[in-house]
Amino acid sequence: MALLVYLQSAFLAIVIAVTSAMNDYKSFRQPIMYQSDCAKQITKLSTDSSSSGMGDRPTAMIEAGELRINLVVQVTRFTSDYVDFNTRSYSGHIPAPTIKVCPGDRLVVTVTNSLEGGKSNNTNLHLHGMHLPPVGNADNVMPDVVPGGQRIYSYDIRQDHPAGTFWYHSHTHGNVNSHLQGMMAGALIVVDRLNDFPTELAAMEDLIVILQAFCIENCSNKHDDLQEAIENKYSHSRKVSDQKDDDKVWDTDLEVVENEADAPLNDTSLLTVFANGQYLPKLNFVAGEYKRMRLINAIANNVAELVTTYGSGCMLEVIAMDGIYYTRPKAKEVIVLPPGGRADVAIICTEIGTFYLETDCASSRNKLLGLVNQHRVPSQRIVQFNVVEREMNDLDIDLDITANFMHLPSVLPKRPAYMEDTIGTSKSHPLIEKDRQYAFEFSVWMENDIVFGVNHETLNISNINHSMRVNEVQEWELSVTDYRKESLWNCNLDDNATPATGHLSSSSNCHTMNHPFHMHSTHFQISNMDDITDPDGVLFDLGDWRDTLPLFRGGVQIRFTPRDYMVGNLFAHCHIASHADGGMAQLVNVYDSETRMWVRPLMTKMKRKVPP
Repeated sequence: MALLVYLQSAFLAIVIAVTSAMNDYKSFRQPIMYQSDCAKQITKLSTDSSSSGMGDRPTAMIEAGELRINLVVQVTRFTSDYVDFNTRSYSGHIPAPTIKVCPGDRLVVTVTNSLEGGKSNNTNLHLHGMHLPPVGNADNVMPDVVPGGQRIYSYDIRQDHPAGTFWYHSHTHGNVNSHLQGMMAGALIVVDRLNDFPTELAAMEDLIVILQAFCIENCSNKHDDLQEAIENKYSHSRKVSDQKDDDKVWDTDLEVVENEADAPLNDTSLLTVFANGQYLPKLNFVAGEYKRMRLINAIANNVAELVTTYGSGCMLEVIAMDGIYYTRPKAKEVIVLPPGGRADVAIICTEIGTFYLETDCASSRNKLLGLVNQHRVPSQRIVQFNVVEREMNDLDIDLDITANFMHLPSVLPKRPAYMEDTIGTSKSHPLIEKDRQYAFEFSVWMENDIVFGVNHETLNISNINHSMRVNEVQEWELSVTDYRKESLWNCNLDDNATPATGHLSSSSNCHTMNHPFHMHSTHFQISNMDDITDPDGVLFDLGDWRDTLPLFRGGVQIRFTPRDYMVGNLFAHCHIASHADGGMAQLVNVYDSETRMWVRPLMTKMKRKVPP
C-alpha cells in the first residue's frame, strides 16, 4: 500500500539520502560514531585493562581535546521491511551518529539546515542531560537554525562532568514532536574516567539502544501519527498564517506492507518500536555473559516499560539512570523509562534459548502510569536474544573457569562532588528557606481545545516564571492536576480498565496520562514523595538522581543546587513532546550573587483558573 502525503516543508528537487535498507530481523547494528581522540584512547585502555586481568589499572595520562563534527539536517528516506517514508535526519542517519567525548573535552557541532521553506523546518540542538550553560553558543535552545542557515555550537564539558549516557535532539518550540516523531535523535556518551571505571564494566560489550516508535493511522494519541507528525499538523504554536509561508511541498511517499501474516504493522493504530532503526534485530549472547545496554527512550510521547521474556533467566541489573550511576547495581523486573529517560543496564542470560527484550504495557501499572495505550508503548518484542552455551577451551578448563565467568562490580563510580546530597538518608529533611521553594504543577484544562501548561499558564518565552541564585539549594514540589471533568477517573480500576471501560468518579483524581518532568542543564535529587506516588518502588527511590522524572499520581519533591555554569534562562518542561510544543513548559532564571535582578515572589498558594 502506498500513501502520498504533502508536507509543508520539503523539496523534491533535492537528492534524498536513503538509510541502509532491510535491516529488520538481522544482527543488531550500532549507530555510526564520532569520538574524540581522548575517548578513543580511554576506550582502548579500559578494554585492554579488562582483558589483561582483573585489578590491572592503566597509568597513562590522557589529555582532553576537541572534537569537531558537522550535522546536516536533511531529507532522508527511512526504509524497512514493513514501512518506508521520507523524513528529516541528521546527516542521513537514522538514528543519528553517536557522539563520544571525555570529561574536559570541547565539543564543537556545526548544524547546517539544508531543508527548504516553512517554519516546521526550523531546528536547533539540545544536549539532553548535559551540564552545560543555557546561553550563547552552548546548550541554548532559544535561537533557531532556519532553512538554509547554519549555527556553530561550542560545548566546554566540565572536567568533573558525570560520565554516562545522554542524547541530543532538535528543540525548536512547536517542532519538537514533529522532529522526534520523525526519528531525528542520537546518543551522546561521556566516557568513564580510567581511575574509577570498574574493570567488570569495562569487560562488557557496550551497546547503544535508541528506542524510536511511530503509529500509522487511527492512533490513540493523534500526535503519534507518523504522517501528521512529520507534517506538523497538530503543532499548537503553528498558526494558520504560518502555513502560507510553507510554500514548498514534500511527498512523504509513505509505503506500508500489510499483507504479510506476521507484519508488525497489521494493526497500524498501535505504536511500533524500532531499536537503532531496526525492527526486532538479533543480538547474540553467551550464557553467563553480561552486556551493557545504554537504553535511550527517544520516543516522542510514550513511556516504555522494559522487561525480558518471563521465565527466560535473563536479568536486568540497572547501573545508572539518566547518566548518573547508582551506588551499586539494582536488580529490576521492569524498567519504566519516560520519554527522554535513559537506563544503563547490565543484562545477563543464564539459560540457553531465544528470548527478548520487550515492552510490557501491563494493566497492573495503570495506577502508576495511566491507562493502557495512553502515552504508554504497547506490549511488543524489541530485541531478540539468541543465547548459546560458551565454548570451553583447554585454558578455561585449566583455570577452572565456568560459564558464569562475568561479574558485576560491587561499587559503581561516584557522582561529582558538586552534585551534593541534599537529603541524607531519612525522610526528615533539613528545612529549606521559603524563597528557595517552588510549586511546579503540570496543568491540563479545556478552553476551545485541551490546553497543556504549568501552574495553569502556557509557555510565554518573554516571561521568567521563577529565579534561583547559584549555590543555594532549591526545593521544588512537582505535581499534576487535570481540571477536565472527564479526567476524574476512579483509581479503583480493575486490571482490564481502558478509556472505554473506566468509570468516572467525582471524588477521585486519577489522571489519564503521565507527564515526565525535565529540567535543562542539571540533574535533581528525589527528596520526598506522596505515599501514593510509587508505593512499590517501580518508578524511582528516594535519593535517586534524574533529569527526566515520570509524574502521574501524587506529588514528588526534588532538590538540586544551581551552579555557576547554569547562569541564564533555562527550560523546565513536560517531556511528552506534543505537550511541550503545546506550552507545558516554563522559563526559569539562574543568577549569580553579583547579578541584580527581580525575582518573582514564591506562590505558596497558586492562583488557578479552575473551570466551573
